[in-house]
Amino acid sequence: MNKKLLPLCLLVLTLLCSLTACKSVEVIGGADSPTAVFVADGDTENAIVIGPGGEVTTPEPAVDDADTTETDAESEVDAAPAPTPDGIPPTPEEPPVPLTVALLSGAWAEAVRAELPAFEQGNHVVCEVRELSRDELHDALAGGTADCDLIMVHSSGMPEFRKADALASLSALGYRPDGDFVPAVMDICTDGSTYFLAPWYANATVLLCNKQSLIASGSSTDRIQSLQNLLSVCKAAKARGEIGFAYHQTHEERVTLDFLPILRSFDGWFVDQNGKPSIYTKKFQDAVNFFLELTATGKALTHSDLLSAVDSGRAAVGFICSDWYPLSPKSAATYISFPGKETSGGEPHATGTCTLWGLGIPAGSQHPEEAERLLEYLTNPNIQRNFLSSGLTPCRYSVLQAPELQKSYPHYAKLCTALEQSRYVPSLTEWPGMCDILGEELWKVMAGRKKVTEALDDAQKRAEALLAGEARPDGPAEEVP
Repeated sequence: MNKKLLPLCLLVLTLLCSLTACKSVEVIGGADSPTAVFVADGDTENAIVIGPGGEVTTPEPAVDDADTTETDAESEVDAAPAPTPDGIPPTPEEPPVPLTVALLSGAWAEAVRAELPAFEQGNHVVCEVRELSRDELHDALAGGTADCDLIMVHSSGMPEFRKADALASLSALGYRPDGDFVPAVMDICTDGSTYFLAPWYANATVLLCNKQSLIASGSSTDRIQSLQNLLSVCKAAKARGEIGFAYHQTHEERVTLDFLPILRSFDGWFVDQNGKPSIYTKKFQDAVNFFLELTATGKALTHSDLLSAVDSGRAAVGFICSDWYPLSPKSAATYISFPGKETSGGEPHATGTCTLWGLGIPAGSQHPEEAERLLEYLTNPNIQRNFLSSGLTPCRYSVLQAPELQKSYPHYAKLCTALEQSRYVPSLTEWPGMCDILGEELWKVMAGRKKVTEALDDAQKRAEALLAGEARPDGPAEEVP
């Protein structure tokens, strides 16, 4: 062996002995050039370079251009902000997207405000809540002046909003309602193929009954299974000097809340399958005759007086919206779904009237994608549960049928049944006018000024003229005493 290499070999052997985890060793080079010892320990490879004079160095690992490019790219990806749902990553300097939300003033707006911070933080938006009255919400959307990105919409205005193309297509923005909603509430939200409204909270007409009045009449909520059962209770209450059936003074409420459930129990409707008025019919006539018999046991009252009368026992029953009377075990009254049958053995019909508060995106929204995300956030069942303490009534099975919630909200099971057995008023922009027409004609019959057939014939002709755009109804100057 060359004597010059002896010290070098001894050094190499010493290094090899110290590397106990070695898998393979390779010595390259010679006396006049650096000698490299490579130690492979599994996942890494360490190069120790020994110079001709015995000096030991650890050089930087060599990488080719491709490796450098890949490493740089990976570093850039790691450092980049997470992309937004539309695939465009925001720059750190980009301000949050401003969203304006128009809501019904009061409990609605306050409940939503409490849930917005989490959404804002997770979606790089900032929300402004604008509180409006029900009329202001309607007028802003109908008039095309809804300067907001998300708006609270009442179902009664949907025919008008569709006709005016006031709402953006939620379907085009990716909205797909889940199967947790009570099916009846969905009808007003879509034209059959496209969703323009997301269901949020709903109620339905129900029969409010005084518990003691039912007992005094020899009845109970379980025994009211038909119109005839209901009439018997009201007649018995009148015989005791009470108000049997408490009904509404105003035309629209009298028609929508008081008369519609009876008309549906007789399988009648305002328009036929072709959209033509179907008022002058046998079913309609039978329903009016029964309505006259029922109202003869009672009295027309204002909204607040009706609730007070049934709660105090001055009246036996009355039709109300489910969210008008908060139930509790100590309540003097309770409510049930309307029986929907003329007689106990008759065919049942969906007789309740459903109303809905939904969320929609105005056609002029500047940020529809972000608004759609907020819409889905607010209609999420977990978020809806946070709203319950504000008295807002949900329309999801997972909330209405949750056993742990029914302990605090025992009326949810009844509301769920009522929603399932309900439907909307005719989806016509002329519906308020038709209510005025029928309300006036019913008033004339109740006052003894017209016969039933005469009133219905006149109502049919006036409704036909209204739908043809030939006339607008004029209401009476006074109400039934």
